Amino acid sequence: MNRQAVQAFAGTALVLAALGGAYYAIHAALYVACVSTAGVVSFLVCLRRAHRDDMALRSLICVVAMPLLAWSLTGARLLHLAMCLWVPLLAGRPERIAPLYLFSLLLLPPLDTPVELGALKLFDFGVQDGLAVGAAVAIWLKPLGTGSRIASDGWVALLLLMLGMALSRETSATNFLRTTVNLVLDLGLPYYILSRGIADVDGQRGALRWLACGGVALTAVLMLETWRSWPIYNELYGQYNVPMVLLVKARGGLLRAGGPFVEPTSMALVLALCLAALSVLRDDFRSRAQYMGLLAMTFVGVCAPQSRGAWIGLGLAVIAMAIYRGRWRALLATGASLGMVIGLVILTAMLSPGFAEALGLSGGSASETTTYRRELFEQGKDAFWQSPLLGHSMPQLNILLADLRQGEGIIDFVNTYLWIALIGGTAGLLIFIGNFLDPLIALWKRRRQLHRTPAEAPAAFAFGVLVMLGEMLFFTSFGGRPAFLTLGLFGLGAAILRRPGSIAHEARRPLPEPVS
Repeated sequence: MNRQAVQAFAGTALVLAALGGAYYAIHAALYVACVSTAGVVSFLVCLRRAHRDDMALRSLICVVAMPLLAWSLTGARLLHLAMCLWVPLLAGRPERIAPLYLFSLLLLPPLDTPVELGALKLFDFGVQDGLAVGAAVAIWLKPLGTGSRIASDGWVALLLLMLGMALSRETSATNFLRTTVNLVLDLGLPYYILSRGIADVDGQRGALRWLACGGVALTAVLMLETWRSWPIYNELYGQYNVPMVLLVKARGGLLRAGGPFVEPTSMALVLALCLAALSVLRDDFRSRAQYMGLLAMTFVGVCAPQSRGAWIGLGLAVIAMAIYRGRWRALLATGASLGMVIGLVILTAMLSPGFAEALGLSGGSASETTTYRRELFEQGKDAFWQSPLLGHSMPQLNILLADLRQGEGIIDFVNTYLWIALIGGTAGLLIFIGNFLDPLIALWKRRRQLHRTPAEAPAAFAFGVLVMLGEMLFFTSFGGRPAFLTLGLFGLGAAILRRPGSIAHEARRPLPEPVS
């Protein structure tokens, strides 16, 4: 063998080894990118051309490049920096910032790491914080001139102040500042982005389209996770050395898929929001058959985490949206269909123990979950009455409810209302409920003016999902992306309610005729 052949052979072997090493390092990212792309393409194919042209390139870049970045970079800070720049660089125009932020928020796990000054921890910063900072700064630099709704701003400010004071009670001033910074990053910025980054009805409907598209992309990922029994995003925590208690849950022999949210209950809640957004956008799609196919596909995604609370919440959202839009026939038809489906499910569960376990209708894991929720409520109620006006500090709660510590050493406050009442007392609970009641009442007063206008769909969505969240937070803890998106929905409600003078103009705009 001559020298040139040896060199060619060695070069080829080196290239193949490099490719093999690269594939081994990012093969999970390739799986995520491929299935997410398939979901986004299926969504785009069904959209009307005008909407498809606006979304296609950026949505495909997001679902391909974000997982590749996450699995390729070597440090969490590099990934966080990339996320700070992600939305401003990709959006192009100011009106795209808020919808693109919503979409990107769904695609990666948080990967929070502490920001420290010497030995002093300042605050936590992660992927979602980076996206929020970048989007908020971009909106601040190029404002859309939308103004604000003072009532909504006031309620959110009260909520953030109450949480900051409650979570830092009986601690130091530096802890209060650290808690406040975390709350502004996690809750304040999503509200700011959605309330200031959406200028008109077209922007509202565009935000819902991006949210619905994200739901279809996530559905594809959850189907892969369930099929392969592979919690695919968990390995990123090890890659970036991010401390995190990772629990892989299964029911009825099937993985309770959590996707980038890691925790399946939160994943189900957010996918229910995405499905609700899709359900009000019939006029944005080319045909009824394609639209129904997307609805069915996204419903499969809602089912993958096996969260009963999400199914109940989604049913409430559908009913609330139908009532808001005055679609009584559709409401009756939906009720009859849901009744038939529930009856069929119960009958199948009675005949199939495996199916019953997968739905949480057997006496196994569902019984343990129900027992924990009951004990949390009973002990939490007793603790509340010990200090009903101002609540307790977190150190006090950890002592009072020490019997409820789970295997990972934490007390899982799976009832948000109870948690708010325990840390903020009656005053804190009233502030939290007020953040829901204020937009719900204001939206209800607008329903007749918005009837059969393009503005009706976003208003119905905001009304329905606020009702849904009001129910689901009885069974879900308030943290992570559910909390981000809850404050984002408060922001969307503020954007919808901001300009009463535009209603007459919107009433003159006809809805597009759907293609059958």
